[in-house]
Amino acid sequence: MAEFSNLFGQRILAKRDGKQTEVSVTELDGKYVGVYFSAHWCPPCRAFTPLLRKTYNLQTALGKPFEIVFVSSDRSQEEFESYYDEMPWKAIPYSETTYRSALGRRFGVMGIPTLVMLSPEGHVVNTNARTAIIRDPEASRFPWEGEEERYFCCVLQ
Repeated sequence: MAEFSNLFGQRILAKRDGKQTEVSVTELDGKYVGVYFSAHWCPPCRAFTPLLRKTYNLQTALGKPFEIVFVSSDRSQEEFESYYDEMPWKAIPYSETTYRSALGRRFGVMGIPTLVMLSPEGHVVNTNARTAIIRDPEASRFPWEGEEERYFCCVLQ
């Protein structure tokens, strides 16, 4: 089993009854984890998030061991809050800039939106799951291992 706390810290955000709350990172144990680098100011991100939400909701309704952790590139806590309100999954707290920056470096994120898929053991199975999901929104090939064609829309500065 992966030590996701090395990547995300001990506590992450989750939605409970429509409200944000901090939960233990151990809620990721045994799951494939999509690390979603995105921001509200990025038009391609805003276009991809609803598709990702649809795929996520479908997979979790089917009981698939799948979770997403949002890593914000927003410019303020308010922007983060507004964008995260649209998402049903987990997130790195906006205040955790060290973890957010380290994740971008670790996975070589050069632009957004980027979705990196990790195995339940914490191994990278796809560094460009965004394109895989666009091609397979019903997730028939989940977890999209090896489907890695790179294409970025918004370059990070």
